[in-house]
Amino acid sequence: MASTGDVEASDRGLLVAERDRRVSEAKQRGEKVYRWDYTVRKCWTTLSRRLEQVRVPRLRGREEIGLMERYERHGLDQMLFALTVGGLRQRKVVGWVRRFLGGALSPATIGAVLEQAQEQVEQRRNAAIPPGRYRADGIYLRYRRSVSQPGRKGVLLVAVGVREGGGFEVLDWRAASAETTEDCEELLTRLWKRGLEKAELIVSDGLIVIIGAAQMVYPTAGHQRCLAHWFRNLEALTPRLAWLDRRKFGREFSWIWEAGNQAQARDWARRFCARWRWAAPEMVEKFQFEVEEVLAFFNFPAQ
Repeated sequence: MASTGDVEASDRGLLVAERDRRVSEAKQRGEKVYRWDYTVRKCWTTLSRRLEQVRVPRLRGREEIGLMERYERHGLDQMLFALTVGGLRQRKVVGWVRRFLGGALSPATIGAVLEQAQEQVEQRRNAAIPPGRYRADGIYLRYRRSVSQPGRKGVLLVAVGVREGGGFEVLDWRAASAETTEDCEELLTRLWKRGLEKAELIVSDGLIVIIGAAQMVYPTAGHQRCLAHWFRNLEALTPRLAWLDRRKFGREFSWIWEAGNQAQARDWARRFCARWRWAAPEMVEKFQFEVEEVLAFFNFPAQ
């Protein structure tokens, strides 16, 4: 297995290869760009490790050209981890790096990067979780259960937490062949074992399996249907309206979600249905049938 020194050397090699690629492209465009020594970054923190005293190549045209920005936003190890877990074999990842980044990495080096990243991921998954409001959903994609296994189609069940300031954080996930009550219950049970003994509100796309699992693990938690999923379903049932009617329809629909409380939202929803039930009968029928499932968030005003 490749050592940490080998991984760091590969990262430096990729930076040099990126510098040379940019110089070559600039010359083809007729621009004057020069290799301009190195600068030393005291610390470069990535997902899986912390590098110190990193020598970063410099470029100079009419002014200095930054080389680190793309790597600061998208760490090399994060890209390798995403590519491999997403189903790309390690040897294909080597080819991808050679083709798009102009560098050379061995499968052993990639394996070392992935092991370090996986350790960080497992530490994060086992950290204690404070009480709060959470969202559960399934994402269908092609993934790997482990680095050593081939890619397969399935669903990734994801639990996302809402921070105090309104930001989001991925808390945990579970790979499964389909969205089932058993798999959803296992995901929520992991959160409970990590210290989340009480959840105030759980948001999902409305599938019975997620609701059933939430009732077993967190019976006192409120449930909220995901507005994004619900809005898309309603939009599919909304007929084409004239431009002016479409503007009025959208404006009156959006007013409902700007209400100050549930009572006001119900009143505005009733008026909306009375006004548009003839123009959009299927949409209004579904709206009336499911609207009570999407009002729970009014019990948790922004703080």
